[in-house]
Amino acid sequence: MLDSDDVAKIRREIRDFENSKIKLNDVSRRLVRASKLLIYSLHRGDGKHAKLLKDLKGLRGELDKVAKTPKLRHVGAYGIGVQEYVEAAAYESVLSRGKIPTHVQLKAEADQYVMGLSDLTGELMRKTIDLMIRGDYKKALTLREAISDICEAVLSLDLGGGEARKKSDQIKYNLNRVEDAIFEAKIKDKI
Repeated sequence: MLDSDDVAKIRREIRDFENSKIKLNDVSRRLVRASKLLIYSLHRGDGKHAKLLKDLKGLRGELDKVAKTPKLRHVGAYGIGVQEYVEAAAYESVLSRGKIPTHVQLKAEADQYVMGLSDLTGELMRKTIDLMIRGDYKKALTLREAISDICEAVLSLDLGGGEARKKSDQIKYNLNRVEDAIFEAKIKDKI
């Protein structure tokens, strides 16, 4: 009754999908690790970020090659990899060029981009506080503006109740923390 050729085709499709998921998980893990290495390099200012950014972009391309079907792009590891890429690439761009790339430039879906920006504000907060400790208040205030811009933009979105909305709560916390640090510095007449 059941077409054995059809069952064999289904078996191949399932096997191919599972093998692709394994590859996707591997590339995503490497992309997440490369993102973290780039961010830490930028925090340390060790001068290795150009090579790390090149590696990161290569892994981002590899992720898209592995996730060649819409079904694979809906696997959780794909979204996590893209989100981490957005965070790291945007952080490098803010520090190097003073600009946040668009979601189109980063080849990210809207929710991946918003979640990456949410995480980005945490890195910008850490960098802002580090700059204040070092006495570079002008650059710290510039980064505070970047966090504020992200907060304003994300608040204008109707994110519903999904993961992006939950992550966006981080932005307000990070902005408040930076503003508290700036307020303290102003009270002490450092700014």
